Amino acid sequence: MFSDKLRYLREHQEYTQVDVAQKLGIGQTTYNRYERGLYEPNYETLKKIANFFQVSIDYLLDNDEVLLSDADTVVDLGQFLLHGKYTICSRFPKESDRRMLDSIVKAIYTAQTVPTDGRAV
Repeated sequence: MFSDKLRYLREHQEYTQVDVAQKLGIGQTTYNRYERGLYEPNYETLKKIANFFQVSIDYLLDNDEVLLSDADTVVDLGQFLLHGKYTICSRFPKESDRRMLDSIVKAIYTAQTVPTDGRAV
């Protein structure tokens, strides 16, 4: 069902209902009602939802489609930067560019400090 897929996508990407509602430009109560199956979005909002979660409208509305498992959707960013197929400004990156991007992402990720209460800064 649409509501189940919507909840799955939100939780899978670790967003709150407030986060998604703000990004879509709708009220949290309205979004909550979408997830509970009480309301259905209009076409414009449906397009926004599909774009936000990077899925097709068909995926959202097709009641028979099986939800993707976590293993199907998780990509290791380091491996993707080094070996994946992508372009930057319409150009494929060279090997040296790929290594540099990987180093930058690792530096950003490892630069996060963790205070004594366990929260990331």
